[in-house]
Amino acid sequence: MSKRFKRDLLPKSKLLKKKKKYIQNAHQQLGLGSKFVASVSEALHEDDVIHVRKMVEGLSEYGLAKLIETLSHSERTKLVQILGDKINPDVFPELNDVVQEQVIESLQEKQIVKIANELDSDEVVEILEHMDEEEQESIIKKLDPELQYQVQSSLSYPEDSAGRIMSREFVGMPDWWTVKEAKEFLLKNQELPEEFYDIFLTDEKFRPSGHIALDKLLRAKPTEYLFDIMDGEIVPIDVLTDQEEVAHMFREYGWRSAMVVDNKDHLIGVITIDDVVEVIHEEVSEDIMHLSGTEEGDVYRSVFSVFKSRVMWLITNLVATILAASVVKGFQEVIAQISVLAVLMPIVASMGGTTGNQTLAVVVRALATKELNSANTLRMIIKEFLVGLSNGLLFALLIGVITHIWFPDYQFMSLIIAIAMLITLVIASLSGILVPLTLNRFKVDPAVSSGVFLIAITDCGGFFVFLGLAKMFLL
Repeated sequence: MSKRFKRDLLPKSKLLKKKKKYIQNAHQQLGLGSKFVASVSEALHEDDVIHVRKMVEGLSEYGLAKLIETLSHSERTKLVQILGDKINPDVFPELNDVVQEQVIESLQEKQIVKIANELDSDEVVEILEHMDEEEQESIIKKLDPELQYQVQSSLSYPEDSAGRIMSREFVGMPDWWTVKEAKEFLLKNQELPEEFYDIFLTDEKFRPSGHIALDKLLRAKPTEYLFDIMDGEIVPIDVLTDQEEVAHMFREYGWRSAMVVDNKDHLIGVITIDDVVEVIHEEVSEDIMHLSGTEEGDVYRSVFSVFKSRVMWLITNLVATILAASVVKGFQEVIAQISVLAVLMPIVASMGGTTGNQTLAVVVRALATKELNSANTLRMIIKEFLVGLSNGLLFALLIGVITHIWFPDYQFMSLIIAIAMLITLVIASLSGILVPLTLNRFKVDPAVSSGVFLIAITDCGGFFVFLGLAKMFLL
């Protein structure tokens, strides 16, 4: 019987009740209003357990996760304790990594085990990888045997590798089966994943040979063999491949899912597009944050934790600034005699820093997406040099005219600052590409360290060129 006919047979009172519940759930899932969050927060402070449970009862897994993230550290801990074993395990994969770690720390070991046994292996790995080895081992020993094996295997692979993000819950079949056998397997097997769209095929040695989309299988004739209708164009991913490279492969090939193989080319897991979306979000956020010395989870961390993570960046930045100040210190006598220099020199340094950061942003992204490689590196360097030269000529002219209007008594000042601007912008453009390329060559993440080196080069270079020219021509 269709859903429509079933609905028509329901009494009117039940229809209204279902409609009311649907509207209420939809309202809660569309977004958490400030009044709702404030009400939950107030109930938590008043230890009104019954009221708290009623308010969060209708929230989806995603909605409850967003509520937990919105609350303060103490409030989210209290909420999770109140919900106890009734909290849906599917909430935990939806949480931000920092919040997830904080919440897990507030739970007892038996609660963590119960939650883990309800999740997929890759989701359990996400939870356990933040713990120390003793905690990991203690929890893994208490997991269901099959899940225990899957989690142990995944944790044995390097962090940020394909082995960590792959899922071991997939549908695999021998490629010599018929369509009829495949359909019977799908109908009778009670342990299939909740959602799947592709069926992965292997040969007699369990090596991947192809895959079939579920809709294609349903349309095929029962007597056809799977190897006759499969898509045989596959590129298996090695289990040790870095997750950034995995994301690049998905983008390059337009995959929805991909097979992961071990060192014997045996199929051991799959990576799906939703896993890759998470990786892309994580890597992009990480690179953006690293460029400014911050971390993605700073919104949820304590004051002291954020202070610790940022202080080293600031100290490094202070060293770069002191270097620039040392350059200026060497020209104290020149500045003392020509005070106009103190007004103009920040302009040169600032323009150099901005130009360098523009190039840096483009290059770091190009390195991350594999758009910049050995084949086009030289062309990119020449291109950035020409861009820096073009910008330098334009802004040299502009600042020269402005300086002449501001300080008409200093005949050579406009020429000096124009030349300094040109040289500084060329240096900045080249630094913006050469610094991240050099760091990348030495296997150092350019997103983490490039900014500090760039500041030192553009500030020191800008001050030295401008003040040096001034000393040469004006004294």
